[in-house]
Amino acid sequence: MDRINTVPGARLYRTGGVRKFASDAVSVFEVNFIPSLRHWYLTLMLASAFPLPWFYVTRAIAPDDPDVLRRLMAGTIVFGVTFSIGMLVGQNAVAQRFTGNLKLLIAMPMYKGAYVLGTLVYSSISGVITVPILLGFGLASGVEIELAWGLAPSIILSVLVMAGLTLFVVSFAPSLQAGNLATGLVALVLAALSPVYFTMNQAPLLLKLLGYVSPLRYAADAIAKSLSGQGDVGIELAVLAGFAIVTMSLGLWRMPWREK
Repeated sequence: MDRINTVPGARLYRTGGVRKFASDAVSVFEVNFIPSLRHWYLTLMLASAFPLPWFYVTRAIAPDDPDVLRRLMAGTIVFGVTFSIGMLVGQNAVAQRFTGNLKLLIAMPMYKGAYVLGTLVYSSISGVITVPILLGFGLASGVEIELAWGLAPSIILSVLVMAGLTLFVVSFAPSLQAGNLATGLVALVLAALSPVYFTMNQAPLLLKLLGYVSPLRYAADAIAKSLSGQGDVGIELAVLAGFAIVTMSLGLWRMPWREK
């Protein structure tokens, strides 16, 4: 024991703590981020080229009403951000799991939470790019936007919800191909079945029932209010926070963290 304690950094490595947790998270972020610099343009394309067509298609058939246009923008932000980040989180976890890289991280050893945090921060880069791009194109398209404080927490909580849900679903994937397919379907199906591009009052009965239990609907409600300058998003944020706690807990619990 005395010999271990004489090695620089051995006590910190052995006892762990906040410093090691943060170091692990930063290491995971760097492992993912540095190689991605070689194809940074793909991240930019994913952040802008994918959600923008959805907005302009719905914009072309929607009535020229400020509330409707803000709702379309809110739905596009929810769909674009959660889809891109959820897909990146899921694909990264699946790829490292089935290529053996995850075993190396587990054997370091590394905190599971630090791994998820580092992966989530890296995946959120596309979301950080997507939101200002969408808002800029929205303003250019005649959307009346007056930002309120609830925009950022609404987006962050919706990202946590989708990341946790994605990690939970892909944990059941039997192969790399199945996992990659599941990552795209999770956000796509949830967004398609949720009232994100329209309000609950405009939703058909089936989608209205699904809207009561869909976290993305509450995210769209909060973002739409925030785009119109309203600050009364406490209920929506509370619901999103509850969903985030549940889905992230399930995702962390189900995520494989044993060397096989």
